[in-house]
Amino acid sequence: MTEREIKLHVPDQAKAGIARQLRAAKAKRVTLQARYFDTPSRELAGAGIALRLRKEGRRWVQTIKAPGADPLSRIELNHLRSAPELDLSLYTGTALETLFANLQSPLCLRYETRVTRLVLLQEGPTGSVEIAYDQGALFAGELELPISEVEFEHVSGDIQHMFLLAREWAEKHNLILDIRSKAERGDALAGLALTTTTDASGQTVVSTVANPNAGQLFRARKAGAVTLKPKVDATQAYLACINECLAQIIQNTAFAAGVDTQHANQGLHIEYTHQLRVGIRRLRSCLKLFNDWLPPLPEANLKVLRAAFDQLGMARDGDVVALVVHPQLKLAGLPDLRMPRQSARGPKPSVVAANPELQTTLIDLMSHVVQLGDQWQKANLESAAQPIRPMLVKRLNEWLKKIGKKGSKFNDLPIEAQHDLRKEVKSLRYCLDFSNDLLAKSNVSGLRKLLELVQEELGDLNDLYTAEIFYEPMTEKQPQAWFAIGWLRGAQAQKRLLAQALFKQLAKAGAIKTR
Repeated sequence: MTEREIKLHVPDQAKAGIARQLRAAKAKRVTLQARYFDTPSRELAGAGIALRLRKEGRRWVQTIKAPGADPLSRIELNHLRSAPELDLSLYTGTALETLFANLQSPLCLRYETRVTRLVLLQEGPTGSVEIAYDQGALFAGELELPISEVEFEHVSGDIQHMFLLAREWAEKHNLILDIRSKAERGDALAGLALTTTTDASGQTVVSTVANPNAGQLFRARKAGAVTLKPKVDATQAYLACINECLAQIIQNTAFAAGVDTQHANQGLHIEYTHQLRVGIRRLRSCLKLFNDWLPPLPEANLKVLRAAFDQLGMARDGDVVALVVHPQLKLAGLPDLRMPRQSARGPKPSVVAANPELQTTLIDLMSHVVQLGDQWQKANLESAAQPIRPMLVKRLNEWLKKIGKKGSKFNDLPIEAQHDLRKEVKSLRYCLDFSNDLLAKSNVSGLRKLLELVQEELGDLNDLYTAEIFYEPMTEKQPQAWFAIGWLRGAQAQKRLLAQALFKQLAKAGAIKTR
């Protein structure tokens, strides 16, 4: 069976309100204990699979979950068990039999959960949704991680009822969308809390890490690869790309909002903000790549994303000046300056990420892609639709030619036009990544490296422009700030010439080809 659910993190200040609402609706209280199994080298987790034994009241249930068609979907198989012992023979005759037969190491207990759940079946005019509010913890070795989440699982009827309920609760209680399963979080915890060694007989031994650094538990979610089949149509390709973009945006938004990251260091929080903005840029590039071929996203949702992107950019610009440019200026001889406070550079990223308007927008976007995927499945367009590859390649080559022509005169462009061209370069690079499986590697690898060099130079140039805007107001009361202005303008001139030279190479690059 396919399980579809939305998972929302419940901050401390929302716990009482949610419990009160569920108890008033006569929600049932259930105690759950679960044990999750994998090999020491995480062979199941690497395949996106979770295997568990869970005690539900007085009974044990063996469950295996595998990835579904979108980030909210899981393939789930459940079997009642008379005792808390795994029985892999239950998968005989299925595709899972081969998976377990080919494991390189025996399965072992990796982590556990202990949860108190309030569960309620919410009946609506168009469908049924199970609401489950979980409070408890994950345990691995000497570490534990709190569980505080409410899940909305589609039971029957129109799946949009699930999204409407999740949206309503997120807005009312200031909840945070987090698409990670307990298995994903537990696997990360076990990776930090446990270590594996090989004894004299060649057997793998799992032991507890003595002093794990919990502050390094969750790293930013970076861009992932998109897998496209040769004859993929526009809808399939779009769904693969936008689901990947949304996964990056949603996960880094949750991290930036403080889900599991209260003890993360400053560097990690800066990276959450950076990768969140990268995810939004990739989403914009995805929409540009498939423009006119598929229905657009609601403008109201895009407006919220743009506002969050700009607000997060203020924090990012402050970080760049303080951590990158200012140290360079000090080395170059910058006199002492009184720097403005961090709070003057815009709202905190955690506040932007936790904004209910942004959170409900992310739920709306997930609703959009799930609905589109269901429509595609229902229409069964796989054999009838036109392959997207020729159209993608044509569009990419048009952009490449346009960028090369503009960039060959980069040094003469106004700053705003330079900035626009930088965005076009990023977009082309992201779209090459989206289309990678459909393109000739020998042709695209060199082009991608050249685009990376261009993007790096333009990024450095943008940082120098940003820094000049930062230091310029300081010159009125601190004349020594003119040192920074002069140094920055000289560095900008060098970067413009380097960028123009790279653009001329780009203009001479051959056309993008298909496999």
